[in-house]
Amino acid sequence: MIHDMLRRFAFIEARLFWGGGLTASELGEAFGIARQNAQHTIESYRRRHPGQMRYDRQQRRHVRTEAFATNYIRNDVARFLDYQRAAAHTAHFFDEPDWADLPFTDAETLVRPIYDARSVRIVLEALRLESSVQIEYWAKRAKGIRCISPHQLVYADGRYHLRAYCHERLAYLDFVLTRIVSAELSSEEWISAASDTEWHERVDLLFAINPSLPESARAALRLDFLHEDQDYLVLNGVRKALVFYVRARLGRIDQRFGVALWKPICYEPDPSIPVRSRLAK
Repeated sequence: MIHDMLRRFAFIEARLFWGGGLTASELGEAFGIARQNAQHTIESYRRRHPGQMRYDRQQRRHVRTEAFATNYIRNDVARFLDYQRAAAHTAHFFDEPDWADLPFTDAETLVRPIYDARSVRIVLEALRLESSVQIEYWAKRAKGIRCISPHQLVYADGRYHLRAYCHERLAYLDFVLTRIVSAELSSEEWISAASDTEWHERVDLLFAINPSLPESARAALRLDFLHEDQDYLVLNGVRKALVFYVRARLGRIDQRFGVALWKPICYEPDPSIPVRSRLAK
């Protein structure tokens, strides 16, 4: 199946599952196709997945049936909200407000780091081409010249980082994009991420709600992050290279209470026991 048709089918499912149904006109407007072509897409989806939708004459739209199951999207609330956030950012990128599916405001965009456009462009080019790049970088103590082999773009702590091999330090490190003040492609051999053990190895993290918090705050955190049969926040399969950012976020001091909301717990799970069973009350 061609990529564009997959995207149309995913849009159909998203509207059926999260949006109360759809019309051929809505599908056509979303993809810039004629209503007739949109109707043909809907019929193609119906033939491929019979029993998934029905036409509601009263609402004048296609709606999901009781037997509906997702095939092209994830049935996950957080993933859907991430998708809406991404759609809102895409709308800003293309300067096309109608691109977004739902009204959405991202408060994190009110305060943004400043990036050097040319440096970031060259670094991202090197990332795509698997090429080394020479950068002028502001470390915590001083500014210096480094040659790096970029491997992964990472968003953490409200800003973008670059996971890369540093040819001077002979190590895999994280570089904050805002601190790259200049960049040029380098002729040095690009070093792959195959030996980046901290990126490839994964660990399980366990956090408990801080008992120093008032009961109302602890109850709110349980509602936000924990299932009914869980006492702890379990993060399975976290890349070792990202553990610092996870702990920094959860261990940040809350201004209202003057303490961190979460406390890390040493965690060595038995892989033969399911997570929910290990953490059941």
